Amino acid sequence: MNPMISSQSGVPTSQLVANLSTFVKLIIPTSKSIITPYTPEFMDKQTSEWLLQSDPSVAFQTMRDLLDRPRKQWLAEKEKMLQQGWVKQLLDLQDPSGTWGSGLYGPKYISTHYTLLLLRRLEMPHTRNISRACKELIKIDAIGNITTTDPKRIDACITGMGLSILSHFEVFDHIYVEIIEYLEENQMEDGGWNCRRPREETTHSSMNTTLSVLEGLRELAIHDHRYISKVKRLRDPAHEFLLSHDLYKSHTTGKIIHNSFIDISFPPRWKYNILSAMDYFQSIDHLYDDRMADAIQLIKQRERNGKWPQGQQLSGKTFFSTNISGEGSPFNTLRALRVLRKYPT
Repeated sequence: MNPMISSQSGVPTSQLVANLSTFVKLIIPTSKSIITPYTPEFMDKQTSEWLLQSDPSVAFQTMRDLLDRPRKQWLAEKEKMLQQGWVKQLLDLQDPSGTWGSGLYGPKYISTHYTLLLLRRLEMPHTRNISRACKELIKIDAIGNITTTDPKRIDACITGMGLSILSHFEVFDHIYVEIIEYLEENQMEDGGWNCRRPREETTHSSMNTTLSVLEGLRELAIHDHRYISKVKRLRDPAHEFLLSHDLYKSHTTGKIIHNSFIDISFPPRWKYNILSAMDYFQSIDHLYDDRMADAIQLIKQRERNGKWPQGQQLSGKTFFSTNISGEGSPFNTLRALRVLRKYPT
């Protein structure tokens, strides 16, 4: 720094730097591109170490999203996923044909679809194994055959999840066009989507389906910038749909729509819950909305000794648990802390 600054102003250089820092924080809104300070009230040192010592998929996201570690450092941690931990375990369980569980959408939850969905949530990098699996995934009508399949056999929830997988791993981009056209044609008047449409008449969107589609659109915008404007046009009304329900309440009675909505289950599979919704909003750097307040409070209430539980699990087959018995869920703890850091209300 120029030593003349303090002598000309009469104010110590250290004080000028502090004042400038405060000024910048006031005029520039917080975003993903700006490093925000570590908040010890939301993550103490013990919790931080616990997350860093868990699976590499959790450790690298903790470094990136909570601790603001240098990119080179968290990328090195991310590379460990292919050698150890949950990702390595799942890759070892892949069938010779490229599938998992010898099935495409079923059996739940060890099929190709749900294994790839979990790998996407863990942010696994693209490998040859993934290309083989996605080649099988697009055999699912609701993902790879939208234009040639009876509309009544298309499920927008599966389509949204499929879009998130294909976009994240950047494969079969020719299918994106068909999926986007389908989502444009089937977005409902209230802004969201419903997997029952067009199989049956429905006038109200589904929280489950809408969040699945929004996560797919987010991945598409991240990995293929050609779709950013279309994604924004589709997602803004869908955001309003979720927020108009305070993320979990009936818009007519104000009561909880379904108890599963306030359970913070991980992996969420196809089901909606408030932690998944809030983690989505923080991931796209959405501004705070007063209608988020009750959901955030419920998330805070789930905390136990700096950690969050795994939540109730959906019935079905699993390869293994991502929970640490007696301690909690590293991934839910990571997700909750990301939310509370972004929205410290």
